[in-house]
Amino acid sequence: MTVNTPRIFAVFALVLLGALTTACSDSDRGASNQPSDLLDSVLIFSKSPDWQHESIPAGVQAVTDLVEKLGLTPVATDDASVFTDEQLQTMAAVVFVNTRGDVLNAQQQLAFERYIQAGGGFVGIHSASDTEGDWHWYRRLLGATFSSHPSDPADVQTATVKVVNPHHPATERLPAQFRLADEWYDFKQLSDRRTDLLTLDERSYQGGQHGAYHPIAWYHDFDGGRAFYTGLGHTTEMFSEPLFLKHLNGGLEYALAERRPLDYAEVKPDPRRFKRDILVDDLNEPVSFDVTEDYSAAMIAQRQGKLFWLDVATREMSEMAEFEVFAPAKNIEFGLIAVAFDPDFAENQLIYAMYNLPDESGEHDLLQRLAQFKVNGKTVDMASEQVLMDIPNDDTCCHTGGNLEFDRHGHLFVALGDNANPFESNGSGPINNTAEGKHHDALRSAGNTQDLRGKILRIHPDKNGGYSIPEGNLFADPEQGRPEIYVMGTRNPYTIAVDDSTGTLYFGDIGPDAKEETADFGPRGYDEINKVTEAGNFGWPTVVGNNIPYRMYDYQEETSGKLFDPLAPENFSPRNTGLEVLPPAQPALIWYPYNNSERFPELGQGGRNALVAGVYPDTGELAYPEYYRGKLIISDFMRSWIKVVTLDEYDNVVKIEDLAPDVDFAGPLDLKITPDGRLWVLEYGSQWWAGGKEAKLSVVEYDAEAELAELNEDEVTSGAGNDGIGHEAQLEIAEGKAAAKDTSCVACHQERADSVGPSFLAIKQKYGDLDDPKGYIASAIANGSSGKWGEHAMPAHNFLEQETREKLAAYILSITPEGEE
Repeated sequence: MTVNTPRIFAVFALVLLGALTTACSDSDRGASNQPSDLLDSVLIFSKSPDWQHESIPAGVQAVTDLVEKLGLTPVATDDASVFTDEQLQTMAAVVFVNTRGDVLNAQQQLAFERYIQAGGGFVGIHSASDTEGDWHWYRRLLGATFSSHPSDPADVQTATVKVVNPHHPATERLPAQFRLADEWYDFKQLSDRRTDLLTLDERSYQGGQHGAYHPIAWYHDFDGGRAFYTGLGHTTEMFSEPLFLKHLNGGLEYALAERRPLDYAEVKPDPRRFKRDILVDDLNEPVSFDVTEDYSAAMIAQRQGKLFWLDVATREMSEMAEFEVFAPAKNIEFGLIAVAFDPDFAENQLIYAMYNLPDESGEHDLLQRLAQFKVNGKTVDMASEQVLMDIPNDDTCCHTGGNLEFDRHGHLFVALGDNANPFESNGSGPINNTAEGKHHDALRSAGNTQDLRGKILRIHPDKNGGYSIPEGNLFADPEQGRPEIYVMGTRNPYTIAVDDSTGTLYFGDIGPDAKEETADFGPRGYDEINKVTEAGNFGWPTVVGNNIPYRMYDYQEETSGKLFDPLAPENFSPRNTGLEVLPPAQPALIWYPYNNSERFPELGQGGRNALVAGVYPDTGELAYPEYYRGKLIISDFMRSWIKVVTLDEYDNVVKIEDLAPDVDFAGPLDLKITPDGRLWVLEYGSQWWAGGKEAKLSVVEYDAEAELAELNEDEVTSGAGNDGIGHEAQLEIAEGKAAAKDTSCVACHQERADSVGPSFLAIKQKYGDLDDPKGYIASAIANGSSGKWGEHAMPAHNFLEQETREKLAAYILSITPEGEE
């Protein structure tokens, strides 16, 4: 809808403004030749496509008047095409006046992000918090998301407003408290980075949801710019209320700041400039790789035992070795797990491998061996093996861990899983203390200071098959714990990375399966991204996530006990051979469950398998733009995304965003950032145990000069497609197909071929003739099942929203046999 308000400039004037600048809209090198004088225009934006506040015309006029009184030029529009680099770089601030719903397409969102990062200012009024609900960056910019508002006895009520910060332009001319009539919003996902200005006294009106402290206006610096939000402004009358206008004028002054020209030198690049250069595909269960110092070659390990040399220039592969590993043909985790080049490989031709093999002594089921080998040309001399350590393992299902990484001092970090079976522990920390519960007891391994499982070790190989212990590991006294241990309390750390500029270690830890908290056992499961600045205990199996404790369940008595104390976790396992009171548990940097995380909503929902690539370099000439320097890059094998994490100086997450979202990754499992600033990604594939074209090694490249196609997201087709399916049904099927990938359904199901689970076509054929097949399948997804399709159980996916499950069901029911339309 076009709002009938005075438009100081129409779209044509906006285009003219853009034409007068010399920057290119798509250049990620930033706006050049910007004007030297201060910015003097303010964009007043009021798009609300589905439902409009009656107060929008009054709001636009009020802001227009305030802008003019400041001697600036208002630019009022509800046309989102104004959101381009050329036009936004002329604006001293952007004001959202009761916008609502989805108002910007992807290109426009990018332009707005870049504007804020370049130093722009933002003012959000009232339903600006009910705008772009799925755009996580915008949520963080605004500082919260609309949740609800009272409707009984009325949506508009008189309430007492209190000033909690009088030292800000938006409040310095207001009384300490006052009463106004408006619609009072409740919020969710409130940012802890905001500084509140006004609160509501919920005792003064009916239906508030926050309780004793209800923020209603705030400000903060965010992502290079400034943001002010006020929840006031629902009614037309509010925009002529003197107190509100003083408040709004102060918020505008804050957003305007010094009105200096914007600096686009380090803003977010267009993500469409990232492309994947596939070096090799058609691999068979690739699980680990490493790259030579000059990037000329890589070696790739496949779980079943084969190690390959890849010549990067020619893309030719040759077999380096085949390890005789434990149970190679079984669909289990054991096998060839990790490989690494020695830092001085060019001179000494040494590599390191970690693999499982049977224990020929018969004392243990199997061993997890770390060994050093000599390479002759492109072939491993298997006779040159020097065993650094053999770690006894039980022949249970799971959790080998699996990464080897050197730091700049030549110290080798070794990531090891807890070697515990998680399937009889109610999805919580496995601490079975019965005689037969050995394999279900992670206190015997991860929580045992004299056991190397469930740890990250730090050693210094001596190039002759031995190693020394660097200073600073967790246990200086071998009576207390194994001296090799740097980190204890890990479940299944599959990737680790070292920031060479600081020596900081990062690791992803794959968490347990509990979908919800239970009274007997404790919290739901979380995957973790952890940051290690010094040796420590990261808590498994006594705590999870940000040190959420489990209960000390007694499996022998079948009784639930007290919570573990994160400051002094107790190891009560009858198989414990180490300390009974463990070092204090360290919380995760990022933690997320199966369902949506309110703390980290950018991470999505579905199956999870947290990974780290590392910190992007901060020195030298690098392959990617300045924007990424010093940021943490993480991934998830099940959700198949790669994301960039911005942290502040206190390790608080500022934002999380996609890296290369247009690249369709299929199960990234090992990732490395080389010193030249390129991300290398080893993809296992989306299907368990399958291999094939999806299993590949690639380099993610950035092309600053790439031709970019225009997006037309505002164009929506209607009516039926060629197959007679209506547009809404087509959209639901398409969204269901995307959800099948995003929630990791495709890891166990293919469209037309059986995999770990039945094909989607088989599901349709079995249930498609029911009275309500869509409802039945959506319910089955929520509840899970066992025994209907063979030996593999279908876990409950009740953490998925009903709408998502219905879209998945619609997609499943759309599958037809090969060759049929």
